[in-house]
Amino acid sequence: MLSGVSFAQAMKPDDNQATREQGRAIYERSCLFCHGGAGKGDGPAGWFLGRYSAPRPRDFTVGEYKFRTTASGEAPTDQDLFRTLTRGIPGFMPSFASLSAEDRWALIAYIKSLSDVFRQEAAKPLSIGLPSIPPTPESLETGGTLYRSLECFVCHGSSGGGDGPLAEAGSLHDGAGLRIAPTDLTNRASYKNGASPRDIYRTLITGLDGTPMPSYAGQFVGKEEQLWHVVNYILSLSPEVRP
Repeated sequence: MLSGVSFAQAMKPDDNQATREQGRAIYERSCLFCHGGAGKGDGPAGWFLGRYSAPRPRDFTVGEYKFRTTASGEAPTDQDLFRTLTRGIPGFMPSFASLSAEDRWALIAYIKSLSDVFRQEAAKPLSIGLPSIPPTPESLETGGTLYRSLECFVCHGSSGGGDGPLAEAGSLHDGAGLRIAPTDLTNRASYKNGASPRDIYRTLITGLDGTPMPSYAGQFVGKEEQLWHVVNYILSLSPEVRP
């Protein structure tokens, strides 16, 4: 029996006009009210999500995405889009796991047709291995030192509560100029890109395009294992999520 990613990939239809039309029908039924009729992120429900502050619904016509396994500035992979659609975004976008895998792939084919960025050569995903360093006291100390040296506290605060000086001053804005708040690292339920160790590592090396959160991949070339110390430290700032 196929399961997980293998099942999802097996159900991926050819990206052709019929698939895109199938995706358009699903979009108009399930996505239009937030993302708008033309995919510009200007649907009527989206206005109530954030009138004057970010995040607003994604403008699919721009082709800029936060949640990727690709380098900053690159388009996401199809699997990145499938992951976001399946998981949803805590507090903002529901999971669409109730749709069949085939329908989710058709919806992705339609969304990709709204931006020229997907007509370029597909970007290669960055390597993200399994967590390689246990969260020992020594690892947490190293991670805390890196957290401070990278000046993560300027946005996220010294204790990770999203209350750093730039956040308190209202100085953080997204690519559209809307005021944006840093993630509260003491609350894993607020991690929009996922709260597993691999999710956090992915966020650190890819950054969140269109936000003040940069990629740190260039600062850890050849020293990627040190990022696992940062991951361990970030996770230490919040309690485990309980059902």
